[in-house]
Amino acid sequence: MFRTTAPVRRRGAGHAPDPATAVPRLVRAAWRTASGPGRAYDPAEVHEDFLQEAADPYGVEFRRDLFAASGRRTSVELADAALRGLGPLDGDEAPEVVVVAYATPDFEHGELVAAYLKYHLPGEPLAFAVSDQGVLAPFTALRVGVEYARRGGLRRVLLVVVDQSSQPYEMPSSGRDAVAEDSAVALLLAWDGGQEASLGGFGLGPADRTAPPPGEVVRPLPGLPCTGVWAALLSGTPASGPAVLADLDESRGQAAYCTVDVEEWRADAGTR
Repeated sequence: MFRTTAPVRRRGAGHAPDPATAVPRLVRAAWRTASGPGRAYDPAEVHEDFLQEAADPYGVEFRRDLFAASGRRTSVELADAALRGLGPLDGDEAPEVVVVAYATPDFEHGELVAAYLKYHLPGEPLAFAVSDQGVLAPFTALRVGVEYARRGGLRRVLLVVVDQSSQPYEMPSSGRDAVAEDSAVALLLAWDGGQEASLGGFGLGPADRTAPPPGEVVRPLPGLPCTGVWAALLSGTPASGPAVLADLDESRGQAAYCTVDVEEWRADAGTR
């Protein structure tokens, strides 16, 4: 059974930023990639008939050649690697809201990423996924996760973003929708703004009218539709002050940005 409402747990005041300028604070982060084929392909272990049945209504062909040559790493495996990269999380550090974002479907339907993460995290975090948003799905997911925290008096949000390159069907080979390698990012964020703060650090709308605020803007790495901008943040060295992350979905004519406080994460990364 899944709980569909946010748990309400009032927290202490903690940090007290200006409600007009409050943004989520990055506490821990991990980026994991994997490439190359896995073990030898065995048709007996793959539900090929099911994969073709799922594709038939859309006139899509099951491509055994592509699937056999890929790593065939599931979204659950990728998300688990990113979660482990965060290190141990005790009850006081564990997230209260978990949001998964992706643009490519998982070829293995036996286990949901959100359900897996919920089971493997302390407590009973509200866990769900955001899809059908293209490359901007992570921005929507973070916006929704922080909104749950803001309205429910919660403090910690885990955003997990997955790009799964292993697909049993032909996928885009170029452009922002093309996945060059398996990639997963996990971001543990704290929300200190409380219920009264606005969420002005987020923007999602038409590309010709949605511009990020002034400052150093982090833009996506190529070949990673959903994880690209977040991987760019983790692989670079942001300048002092909040980081502004921005991305553009040209096929849908949409742009998005968000502002994240990275001071604590940067200081922690510098001591390791």
